[in-house]
Amino acid sequence: MIVLQAANGHLLIEFGELSDADWKALESKLVNVWGFRRVGEVVVGLDETICPDFERADLTLAAGWDIWSGYHLLSECAAGDEFLQRMCDELQF
Repeated sequence: MIVLQAANGHLLIEFGELSDADWKALESKLVNVWGFRRVGEVVVGLDETICPDFERADLTLAAGWDIWSGYHLLSECAAGDEFLQRMCDELQF
């Protein structure tokens, strides 16, 4: 798991070699524990996938997968940055 500052100025988490099963577990935790809902459609490209966003009242996290970074989450605001940092501190991958 790598935490970076993205071009939008907010945090990006790249999960690298995270398995599909671990991604599904994280998706479930984001929805069932942290109160997010999925918004949007899956868009599949040749070497990348745009996944539905994780959204709740105070923030939105963009989600996706590509052949270079694996699964990833992107913050779009300061509240999202804080959430992703806390999430990284809690997760054990």
